[in-house]
Amino acid sequence: MEKKSINFHLIFFIVILALFLFAIIKLWLWNKGEASGYDPNEDTSEFDVETMDYIQPLSSSRLEGHEDDGVTTLLCLGNSPFADNKGEGGLAQALAREVDGVAYDASFAGSFQSLKNEAYQADYPADGVSLYSLVKAFCSGDYTSLEQAAGALGSDAEDTVKLLKGLDFSTIDMIVIMYDLSDYIDHRPLYDPNNDSNLVTWSGSLNASLKLLDETYPHIRTVILSTPACGKTIDEFYVDGDIQNLGNGTIPDYLNYQMNVILSNGVSYIDNYYGVITVDNRDEYLVDDYHLNEKGIQAIASRFGHFFGNTSTEE
Repeated sequence: MEKKSINFHLIFFIVILALFLFAIIKLWLWNKGEASGYDPNEDTSEFDVETMDYIQPLSSSRLEGHEDDGVTTLLCLGNSPFADNKGEGGLAQALAREVDGVAYDASFAGSFQSLKNEAYQADYPADGVSLYSLVKAFCSGDYTSLEQAAGALGSDAEDTVKLLKGLDFSTIDMIVIMYDLSDYIDHRPLYDPNNDSNLVTWSGSLNASLKLLDETYPHIRTVILSTPACGKTIDEFYVDGDIQNLGNGTIPDYLNYQMNVILSNGVSYIDNYYGVITVDNRDEYLVDDYHLNEKGIQAIASRFGHFFGNTSTEE
């Protein structure tokens, strides 16, 4: 009996055809896809970002020997957010209304959080009214350098120094610090890995200032208000701090280093960048995408009141 031979060509053709049909079916299924459940109209704003607020209660041990006068008194330090308007319509007074208290505005227009030069130079008086220079003056009681710098800056700066010299710091319950994006615009470095209190860096100046405040006035609660999302036109070129790095990082980079200092010093922080005036809504709250308008002032003050309104300083 003759044996039938196996047709390998036919088998090979069948296998190729099967693979081809399999590939066609898989491609059809892939193109068809499946429902993801995505609703383009769903409100997902609550998942967009997580704010970096950090509220640190003031330990009762820090109030030992301190007499509460019953009035919540704020001292506001910084630059344009406060200095643009030092009257009743300004941010300092708006914060005071939120806590049913009083506020002293010791801000300096055109000042910076960090120093530009390691040693003070008379031809650059802004260093003399920077955050650490200011804190050092009222913590030590020596206003010599501060007065010299203010004399070069004008009458408003001189009036601010007079205000500080006349304050009774035993009545101050809270120091509120808020700086705009000036340090970012001026290319000030973020930090020094070898010196966490380097005054020519953004984070070092804040760190040194907070430590000095803690040592000198333990009864005073310190609150940092972050800069909001903002930008600025420089030499006819618009710089968006949210996305542009001028050499030392974007504004979110500056805020992250600020937050590290705040956590290490145990002070409070209100995140205005993600929590109040954001990239999406900033046109509503800012003038020239930089200075707070009336609505911006109230928005920041309201959030401050959310955390500190109608609360005792003795938490």
